[in-house]
Amino acid sequence: MRPMNIVYLHAHDAGRYVSPYGFPVDTPNLMKFAQEGVLFRKAFCAAPTCGPSRSALMSGQYPHEIGMYGLPGTPEGWAFDDYGKHLVRNLRELGFETVLAGCQHETGKSDKELREDLGYERLLNEGREKKGWFYQETIDHVERYLAEPKTRPFFLSVGIDEPHRNNIGRPELGIGGESARFSKTRYYNPDLLDYRYTAPPPFLPDLPEIRKDMASYREGARIMDEYMGRVLYALKHYGCEDNTLVIVTTDHGIEFAGGKKTLSDQGIGVMLMMRGPHGFSGGRVVESLVSQLDIYPTLCELLQIECRSWLRGKSLMPILRGEAQSIHEEIFAEQTCHGKLEPLRCIRTERCKLVLRHYAEGPKLRSDSPCDDLMASIGFYDRPLGAVELFDLYLDPWEHCNRAEDPAYQAIRRELTEKLTLWMSESGDPFPSGSFPEHGIRRGDHR
Repeated sequence: MRPMNIVYLHAHDAGRYVSPYGFPVDTPNLMKFAQEGVLFRKAFCAAPTCGPSRSALMSGQYPHEIGMYGLPGTPEGWAFDDYGKHLVRNLRELGFETVLAGCQHETGKSDKELREDLGYERLLNEGREKKGWFYQETIDHVERYLAEPKTRPFFLSVGIDEPHRNNIGRPELGIGGESARFSKTRYYNPDLLDYRYTAPPPFLPDLPEIRKDMASYREGARIMDEYMGRVLYALKHYGCEDNTLVIVTTDHGIEFAGGKKTLSDQGIGVMLMMRGPHGFSGGRVVESLVSQLDIYPTLCELLQIECRSWLRGKSLMPILRGEAQSIHEEIFAEQTCHGKLEPLRCIRTERCKLVLRHYAEGPKLRSDSPCDDLMASIGFYDRPLGAVELFDLYLDPWEHCNRAEDPAYQAIRRELTEKLTLWMSESGDPFPSGSFPEHGIRRGDHR
């Protein structure tokens, strides 16, 4: 095994709405990181909700293949069929010190689940009622950990709540909800933000409530950037930077109507930047399609270990070495449930996207953003979308014009339908049958 540390820095609900992707969001630390490493402009998650997305990244499989149809540690109670596939469990077997700071969404939050299910040796949120949440002091713990002498390579996961706006604010003001008592990282009142000069997300109407919500997102992204910057500085300050691969990403798209909980690019498009040894340097920008499922096989190649048999992604190294312009002709993504059922599947190529829906009307899963009531009031939800959607992303980047019945696109529709059907068949996806596992059932022994 080639010795190398790995730091996994992941945000909550950030999509690509940070300055390295050209958006007017104040993230100078991430911009500097991008200019030193490699940025993947067209990176996608496997699912547009927290648990399924993070579980796919950390297992290298699609959510339906590992039984993660929704959130773990909730009344839904979803869990891996086999936690032995989890990246952390496998790195620990290779001799890595495995360390968790902050949030994750692959299992519950008890010490036992974090250690036995996922394989973390150390939990840095010390002295807190609930492990696996993010606190303002979490980064303090990370800095202290990085200052310690190291005798073996480490894997450090730093899960930051921001810019998830449900978890930002002051619970006594009714901002943030139940989780606010545990996961508040920085108290601020969104009502005090000046949103008059803020643009809304480009796929939503320019209304004051949406601009205000976007101002809140931008403040959360600024805090996220500050925390990530502190981790990056500590790596350099304590002499870990040169031999550490840092992966910066997020779970899925931004929490606005039409983003998270949808298979639009605003729901599955994610920031993905990497910096470290073995070619992840130089301010390079990769334009081709990549998936978060490619991270696990990339690590296998970098560590010079056999690629796990269950992995669905491909190593990114041929692109980094200049041996290939791309590794995917298409990527796939899925949604099944998040509180309630809304099964969706999609295939996305460089230019087109095909989405299959079990319900011809939607979206049925409402956004948790503060401006969601406004979007509901103007008729955003439960619209007649059709069971099949086809978008030409060059002519219609915001996916507003369904070409599924357009005669000019029928050949493309047939080709993408065949590929998506084959993918569902080969991966054992229950989507074609419409029969999905019940909530709260753990299928199989995951120990």
